[in-house]
Amino acid sequence: MPCLQFWQMNLVRTYGEKYADSFYDAIKSMPIRIFHELEDTVFKETGRLKAAYKISLADSIALAQTLVLNGTLITCDHHEFDALDGKEPVKFAWIR
Repeated sequence: MPCLQFWQMNLVRTYGEKYADSFYDAIKSMPIRIFHELEDTVFKETGRLKAAYKISLADSIALAQTLVLNGTLITCDHHEFDALDGKEPVKFAWIR
């Protein structure tokens, strides 16, 4: 199940279907890319990052995808990523 659909399901439970639908539409309209499949380069980079920094698999994948695309990782997860800031050529956009 794609992540946004899972998120929407939780939003329906918490705030109702109308709110969840509007939230989902807002996310889809943003200039972000939603990945349903990961390339081999991302899997290899994920393994390297997971071994080097002992971060969670999900965070390793997010960081690897960001590095491969030379993008910006938007996160509030200081717990996982503060130690990596400056160690890898990745841009972080901290949302809190």
